[in-house]
Amino acid sequence: MKNGLRGLGRRAVRAIAGGTLVTAQALCGQAGAAEPGVEAGARVGGGEGLDYQSLFVSWPSPWLQTHAVESWLPGDLVQAYWDLSVERWEGEDGNGRDNRTEVYIFGPVARVNWPSDRLYFLFGVQPSYMSHPHIDDDDMGGNIQFTSHGGLVFQVTPRLAVGFRGQHTSNSRLYKPNPGMNLASLTLAYRF
Repeated sequence: MKNGLRGLGRRAVRAIAGGTLVTAQALCGQAGAAEPGVEAGARVGGGEGLDYQSLFVSWPSPWLQTHAVESWLPGDLVQAYWDLSVERWEGEDGNGRDNRTEVYIFGPVARVNWPSDRLYFLFGVQPSYMSHPHIDDDDMGGNIQFTSHGGLVFQVTPRLAVGFRGQHTSNSRLYKPNPGMNLASLTLAYRF
């Protein structure tokens, strides 16, 4: 977008960032400071005419690990996480006017520790809620969406990770139309 974030957009991003950090701190308090795995971070990218920013927090899911992963894949090759993301998509409508939507995403993520535990893949399919189903010049059909994503992450230090993520968001034919949106982003994450 030509104009980037404006006053309201900047305030919303700051509020989302503060909420993400508070959530991460609360989860760390629940998990205990010595337990690794809780991450908070940001993603920046775009695609299909959109600018995209995201703040997220993810934490290990012992229940999913025991009941969904270990029954199929024992060991630590695959690890189950919960992920909460708040995204902001910004575009222009068919008349050249700026528009935007927030997308709230929550659900499971699988971390595949291959080829190593420092260079690994993340995969997930998560239900999503869009605040406005019209973005850019696309009608996404309705507010309820699903986001599928995959990413490659490099753990730079025990606490800092960088990565690349591709994602597809669509309504899975809950509504007509069902155009879908494909986005790519760079990720920076901090592990508490």
